[in-house]
Amino acid sequence: MNISAKSRYAVSALIELADRATTDPGRPIRLTDIAHGREIPLQFLEQLFATLRRAGVLRSRRGAAGGYSFARSPEAVTVLAVVAVLDGVAKPQPAAEAGAEGEPGVVSIWTEVEAAVADVLGRTTIADLLERERLAQKHSSMYYI
Repeated sequence: MNISAKSRYAVSALIELADRATTDPGRPIRLTDIAHGREIPLQFLEQLFATLRRAGVLRSRRGAAGGYSFARSPEAVTVLAVVAVLDGVAKPQPAAEAGAEGEPGVVSIWTEVEAAVADVLGRTTIADLLERERLAQKHSSMYYI
């Protein structure tokens, strides 16, 4: 399974969208706010969010009060769904392409690895990742005198 930089950026931006949406529920979030919050180039983020909108992950509203919001709750959007939209669905490679011709045990280990990665990404939602970030920030803000 190949997870591109665009999928990684998209997941990061979706976490930012989920975070901002919790502070002002029901209001679309401007793309410039998300781009600034995660230091992602705006034009790149526009492309990613347009793709996610066409796939039904996000919805958009035009105008002065416009922006993006989730079409489904962040609890229902898995990382695997985002990766599948942006990178396509992973397909097992034939042994010759996997670089293990004549070594069936080696090929099966890579199939298992891909299945394990897909399982983790399929169980992990944007809401889960937001919660992890919040916990990490909470623990990193501790200081001692």
